[in-house]
Amino acid sequence: MNVYMTCRHYQRPRRPHMTPAAPADTRATRAQRYDSWFDSPWGRYAWRIEARAVLAALGPLNGQRVADIGCGTGRLLKILTSHGATPIGIDTDPAMLTLAATRGPVARADAHQLPLANASVDATVTVATLEFTTDPGQVLAEMARVVRPGGRLVAAVLNPASLWGLLDRPAHRAPYTSGCFLPHASLLALGRRHGQAHLRGVLFAAGNLPARQFLGPALETTGQIASRFGAFQVLTVQTHDSHASPATPGTSAPARPRLLRGRHRLRA
Repeated sequence: MNVYMTCRHYQRPRRPHMTPAAPADTRATRAQRYDSWFDSPWGRYAWRIEARAVLAALGPLNGQRVADIGCGTGRLLKILTSHGATPIGIDTDPAMLTLAATRGPVARADAHQLPLANASVDATVTVATLEFTTDPGQVLAEMARVVRPGGRLVAAVLNPASLWGLLDRPAHRAPYTSGCFLPHASLLALGRRHGQAHLRGVLFAAGNLPARQFLGPALETTGQIASRFGAFQVLTVQTHDSHASPATPGTSAPARPRLLRGRHRLRA
């Protein structure tokens, strides 16, 4: 069976078990449940590997302005800040942003139309969000637009063609049933529109893998032989040295990513 879904199945971004029409208290409860995954045994294991891969892809962060697109509850924001970056989180979900705002500055906005000025950040990153957007190509184009010339774009996506996909069966439960998992070649092609791109897979264990604490490290080492089977695929794009609409020459870089008026709701 082909585990990759066609783009006709794209839905607006949402996190696990979230529904667009959910009451505010229900959304808050579900955001808390989503956030608690990071503290579960499997969540701690997976997120440690995922975060390490994202940080490696971003490169040195001290003094860098970084936009986290689809920031969810802000787990990555806190890590970016601890590494010396000045981050801003973008998401559409108000309940998620309520939690994320305790970990860094955030703005409520759509990933397809980012509320950031051209070339206003040093890097953009998105984690497990691209596959749940209406148009991933447009999201990547927006991420590239707001990155300074020669900056970096990192997009991490989930891969059902992995041990995680086989044992945990994500394609049979929400929200993965409404997602679109881009094949390796398609994701690389989207990235190459904006610069030099490469793709690396990590996370070769699964939540339902027996004796994961013993088998996991060995799988992470041997899995690099065929990294396309990692459950977490990290696209890294070194953007072109110039954009079609660069920032005005001679202007000093802002201390924080510059937000466009009228296209966001900011929480500090």
